[in-house]
Amino acid sequence: MENIIDELVKIHNENFKNKVGDKYFSEMMLGEQYEIYCLFNFMGENIFVKKLKDESRKEDENFGKKQKEKTNFDKNEENQKNVLGYIVFYGTIESTDVFEVAIEKKYQGRGFGEILMTESMGKLSEDRKNLKGNDLWENEKTDFFENKFLLEVNEKNVKALKLYKKIGFEEISIRKNYYGKDENAVIMIKYY
Repeated sequence: MENIIDELVKIHNENFKNKVGDKYFSEMMLGEQYEIYCLFNFMGENIFVKKLKDESRKEDENFGKKQKEKTNFDKNEENQKNVLGYIVFYGTIESTDVFEVAIEKKYQGRGFGEILMTESMGKLSEDRKNLKGNDLWENEKTDFFENKFLLEVNEKNVKALKLYKKIGFEEISIRKNYYGKDENAVIMIKYY
């Protein structure tokens, strides 16, 4: 999974002011309150969303090995690049928060953000519905509400606001100066 984490760090650092290292995503993957989904592109053709899990799990180790083998198949830069973007969800008592979402800069504006968000929210909701009543559900320490998603976005981030509205998020409030002086956050909600 190391190469996936490296790609997440690269995407994060080209999209956000606060720069991070691999520990940032490693800790999220180990934390029970976070869920990370990635938008993958294998061989320049197959676009799909997959949930990342604790890297110590055997299934994920095998996925990481297979992913690395597939992406090293061809030296063409387009074929080597396999993570187009990611989304991090944070489970709270009352909702599932969209903690962070980013698409690699060169792939922005192609509809990948919409694919990533709608598919990952659908998969997360479905996973949580399937866990209810299961023994695993009783052992979960954090609830990811399957149908209530919250996010905050800088009001100056017009592209992101347009995307969120397009997929059904509605503005519910404004947090003044949340990102700094005259940098307000728009709080949005979507019931899935």
